[in-house]
Amino acid sequence: MVVNGASKRPLPNAVIELTRGADSTIRGRANAAADGAFRITGLALGTYRVRVRSLGYAPRLLPAVLSTATPILDLGTVALAASTVQLEKLVVTGGQTKDVQLNPDRNTYVVRDMPSTKGGNALDVLRNVPSVDVDIDNVVSLRGNSGVTVQINGRPSPMKPAQLGNFLSQLPANMVAKIEVIPNPSAKDDPEGVAGIINIVLKQESDAGTSGALTVAGATNAHAEIGANAGTQKGPLTLFGSYGFLRDNRPRTEALYRDNLYLTPVTYLDESSRRTQVPMAHSFTGSATYELAKHDELSAEMLFTTRKEDETNGILYRDLNSARALTGLSDRYSSNVNHETEFESTLGYKHSFAGQQHKLTSELRFAHSTEGGPVDFTARRLTLDGAPMGQATRESRTAWDRPSDGTLKVDYARPLSSVMRLETGYKGSMQRFHTTLDTRVLDTTRAAYFPDTSRISDFTYAQDVNAAYGMLVSQLGRFVLQGGLRAERATTQFHLNSKGATYDNNYNSLFPSGLVLFNFDDTRQVKLSYSTRIRRPDDTDVIDPTLHFLDPLNVSRGNPNLKPEYIRAIELGLQRSGDRVTMQLTPFFRHTIDAVRTIRSIDTLGVTTRTFANVATSNSYGTDATVALHGGRLSGFMGASAFRQESNAANLSPGLSAHTFGWTARTNASLRVSKGFDLQSIFFYQAPTTVEQGRNASRTRFNLAARQKMMDDRLNLTLRVIDPFNTSVEKFTTNDPRFIQVSNRRRIDRSLLLSVTWNFGKPPEEEKLRDQGGDQGGGGLPPG
Repeated sequence: MVVNGASKRPLPNAVIELTRGADSTIRGRANAAADGAFRITGLALGTYRVRVRSLGYAPRLLPAVLSTATPILDLGTVALAASTVQLEKLVVTGGQTKDVQLNPDRNTYVVRDMPSTKGGNALDVLRNVPSVDVDIDNVVSLRGNSGVTVQINGRPSPMKPAQLGNFLSQLPANMVAKIEVIPNPSAKDDPEGVAGIINIVLKQESDAGTSGALTVAGATNAHAEIGANAGTQKGPLTLFGSYGFLRDNRPRTEALYRDNLYLTPVTYLDESSRRTQVPMAHSFTGSATYELAKHDELSAEMLFTTRKEDETNGILYRDLNSARALTGLSDRYSSNVNHETEFESTLGYKHSFAGQQHKLTSELRFAHSTEGGPVDFTARRLTLDGAPMGQATRESRTAWDRPSDGTLKVDYARPLSSVMRLETGYKGSMQRFHTTLDTRVLDTTRAAYFPDTSRISDFTYAQDVNAAYGMLVSQLGRFVLQGGLRAERATTQFHLNSKGATYDNNYNSLFPSGLVLFNFDDTRQVKLSYSTRIRRPDDTDVIDPTLHFLDPLNVSRGNPNLKPEYIRAIELGLQRSGDRVTMQLTPFFRHTIDAVRTIRSIDTLGVTTRTFANVATSNSYGTDATVALHGGRLSGFMGASAFRQESNAANLSPGLSAHTFGWTARTNASLRVSKGFDLQSIFFYQAPTTVEQGRNASRTRFNLAARQKMMDDRLNLTLRVIDPFNTSVEKFTTNDPRFIQVSNRRRIDRSLLLSVTWNFGKPPEEEKLRDQGGDQGGGGLPPG
């Protein structure tokens, strides 16, 4: 355990490195945890030199001998003395910083220093991460599966996918420190998210003294951003706060062409639309940590965002006969102002006992958000030459979503012996949301708006989940073993107030998990992991049976009788780490029961209805491959994922079953041209894939960035070239016996963005050191 020699307080993120004899090659490396504890595993027997260092302290060299008699060595408490070194003269070489950390249980991507995200938002950050994708509707997916849980600072959000996508689109990228991808979590983690967990870690750390940064950015598409953060640490108190302003402007166009096969002769529908969305968002974060005593710590965190978005959408409908000649013309225009707020607060307490890795943590959290506003629609029939015909139809629609969530979490960890640790805990959550929809149509004869009862909805949803887990983690020589079980009781009630209908769904679940890891040496390891996860049908759009008009010819209706979706996942991980290159290969298999899928149908009036249903099973298997390069002029990563998915929808219709093969590839490369100038490029490709009732076309994305560092890295200028080839387009083809529909959607992202960042206080190099060494050695037993 590493501590301050004067105060005896732990030194988190202290760096411990092992060398052997006259050879300076690092044989093992670790970072001290929050309680100062560290562990390095996978070492051969022999004599080592241990170097312990932390910023602002004089390093220490210690001898260490591992023998058959003492294969496990406890160095005890390592006290470091404060150093008088002038930190502003510290020079960090490229080999000390790793933006990609590949670990046994998760991959971490440090994005705080990534030029390709400067001036963007949190979704732009996610688009730079291997195996992660964000579509044109801001829906996040992992390995092609949208059933992924997105956490903020390790905590799930009560917001549903559509709301969460909007929230992340308004969160400036400069507030994000790193992204953690956890594809196969253990029983200790929340089981939500059949595809795994993506954890967005916001900047909430402060160096000793006072430090901070200011960022200003602007783009040719009227995008603007201002970001600021500051922190201070004095004695037992640490404070950190940040603010972000974001104005965006990314228009969208959509073209839809449909063959009406249900008619004889066949007719056609040709739609084209253009949507503008101009959001203005403000984001605030704050955190405070106070050390009550040597072993006790209190913490508080806060997140608040508010957004106002002006949106317009114009659609032109062209009816064509069997010869594709124009027979009818109409249009529809909508305008609205959407309002959104999100508030989250957390109180935490941590107690560290005398023994290493023996601790108790607790957390109380509350989150609430609101989203909605009025939308005005005007629909007109037009002559074939485009002139208005007759009187326009007008309606007004007001929708509000108000989700909230409260959780209490307690975790306890205790070593049972020198090679085994017990982890156990409890989590209780209460989730509530209230959704209302009011639709009113203009009666021109009475010059007043009157309710449309078929499109009025008022429902509440309540979900209570009580969970307890237990895990054993053991280190046996070169093996690391982990086994756990999580038990949950979930009670849900969906009450449709507007119709007096209530739907209850109460169920118990067990979520076992296991991991076996073997370290061949300090550079090679293999692991096998298993987990069970769940996807609860608690999204507003998915369960609300009220008819929602996307437009007169496209409607959506939820299914309140959906069952939870369960997944059993197995992963094999192979990893090799070196001084410059880390390689990781991860074959996986997922078996899903009652998978939720989107189903489309068409009626005799030509109205397409989207709904949701459980298909019997779905199997997905494939592999991820990632190569990370670090420590030289060229750094970054290359990632690829290939998978095959087979869904059995015989319980609905044999024709809905699908078999598909898909693959994606991504590169993120940075070139240090000189000491202060670097270039970065991002490329992404997704191959075409077949899904239930249709096929997704291929997609590509390409961005460039250049950065110049000045004033000893205190001032950074970054220029981003966003989507230079205008490839932000998605194409989907629906194949059904009654209709064929092709949809092309394009987001107009192409632009130039210039950002300026000024760092003050402690040099930014200090911040980089906190991320070093996270993927070295044999992984092994985590510090807890």
